Amino acid sequence: MRSPKGPVLAVTPGDPDGIGPEIVWKTLPKSPPRAQLLCVGAREPFDRMGVPVREVSLDDLRPARGTLQAPASRTPYVWLLKAPSRAPRGKLLPGYQSGWAIEQAVSLVQSGLCQALVTGPISKERLQKGGYLYPGHTELLAKLCKTPQVTMMLANDALRVTLVTTHLGIRGVSRALRQKDIEHTARQTIDSLRSWWGIRTPRVAILGLNPHAGEGGLFGREELDTIRPAIQALQKSYGSRARITGPHPADTFFAQHIGAPARERHDAVVCMYHDQGLIPVKLIDFARTVNVTLGLPILRTSVDHGTGFDIAGKGIADPSSFQAAVSLAIRISAQRRKGN
Repeated sequence: MRSPKGPVLAVTPGDPDGIGPEIVWKTLPKSPPRAQLLCVGAREPFDRMGVPVREVSLDDLRPARGTLQAPASRTPYVWLLKAPSRAPRGKLLPGYQSGWAIEQAVSLVQSGLCQALVTGPISKERLQKGGYLYPGHTELLAKLCKTPQVTMMLANDALRVTLVTTHLGIRGVSRALRQKDIEHTARQTIDSLRSWWGIRTPRVAILGLNPHAGEGGLFGREELDTIRPAIQALQKSYGSRARITGPHPADTFFAQHIGAPARERHDAVVCMYHDQGLIPVKLIDFARTVNVTLGLPILRTSVDHGTGFDIAGKGIADPSSFQAAVSLAIRISAQRRKGN
């Protein structure tokens, strides 16, 4: 299915009972003609919407069988990878379908049949009930790709944030915060800015954990004992190849960042915990924010929102984040080819 005009993207719509299938379908007419989208997931939700589906098998995708051409009709189709005709008893739960689709899509990218993975929203609770015992997409992808440590980035046109800790209760953040993890997150951030965004000398800000970045130890010692030593080690390691600053107080940093001219903004912000980074990036542009997993051997982008069970099937779901995820996957794929 490799297209000479551009990348083939493996797409997973996410939970079959959520808004994922709808936003995939709404994205197809607006996807750039230079890309092809191969959907991996359950057929039933597309049938419910009356969406035309063209099924393919893994054998159809292998280069020896030739290339798979889009239909001549102007009507878009969902190219859907066939699910197994028989599944183990009880395995047709939505969470199992979501997990199976992710496994298959990752395999397609690893094999080179697709150049990137774009994922729709899943239910973490239902994923686990379906037999995939992972906190979410990121951890499952890390396992499938045999990658010990990855970094979650949320990105839009105005701001990119990465997280040192992710799905963790607030009271556990301080105990989990380690200098080596801060350094690892910053390194994966800087490497991605260079290789995926083509930024030669990235400007990266690292936030503090406590109010006022600890106020010299008055409100906590994490900045003095853990965060600042990590920054100093990174500055020594990168030298002039990256501009690394911090620890910055989180309450004032984002207002200053957005208020600055684009040429003076940081290229990415390393945050200590989930909501420290996700609240500002989603507040700035929730509709077009994209989740990117750094550190994987494959390229993966995703929506920044949930399954929307309450509005599923009503035809009102906003596909903007999924469309942005597709566009970013295409743009990064082009940058990677350029870099090679």
